Amino acid sequence: MKLYKYRSLNNLEHTLDILLKERLHCAPYGQLNDPFEGVFLSVAHWGGMSGIVAGSMLPGRGYGHIPTVKSPKSLSELLIPGGTRVCSLSASLSDVRLWSYYADGHRGIAIEIDFEGMESQIHKVEYVNQLKEINNALSSGTETTEILRIKANHWAYEKEFRIISDEESISTQGRISGVYFGLRTPELLQTLLLRSIPKTIPVYSTKLNTNSIEIEPDKILN
Repeated sequence: MKLYKYRSLNNLEHTLDILLKERLHCAPYGQLNDPFEGVFLSVAHWGGMSGIVAGSMLPGRGYGHIPTVKSPKSLSELLIPGGTRVCSLSASLSDVRLWSYYADGHRGIAIEIDFEGMESQIHKVEYVNQLKEINNALSSGTETTEILRIKANHWAYEKEFRIISDEESISTQGRISGVYFGLRTPELLQTLLLRSIPKTIPVYSTKLNTNSIEIEPDKILN
């Protein structure tokens, strides 16, 4: 499975860190650009009896419906700040918006990484039209992961996959399988990167497909 990490070249040091040290940085989830990251609906039932079927007998009331309360909560209320980290990648190299938003208006690059054999560590994001419901407080790391792999459906074009970890970085040693320059990557930065990137990693220019209105690989440059 090949995924793409889009990078601006405004902070060249961070981009070279990925390419030369072969690792991906995982940011605290609270630093991600969606204000709904980590937000969910906490579902509480009468008397704390979560999961009891409606219509059960309530003390002194006979049969009736158990009241349910849903309230928005954030993982930040339940987790140690900075303890859960996320690295976001995309399955798409072709979407113009990804290049515009995450590669500095096509002046940056996309780094292709082959995660073959690591699929169990990669979480495909599910796009939904409502917040995820969780019974009472979180009780496991599994539920934390489930919340962090849910995003609002207006982000669906990103085709995002996530690494969710407690570590600050994830090794990609031997897994970088290509680097793609944006349509507007400055020539000077192209020259610098071509001299820095190991020759074993192919580097490509990109072009605009005017039929599909998508970005596609063009020429190999090294």
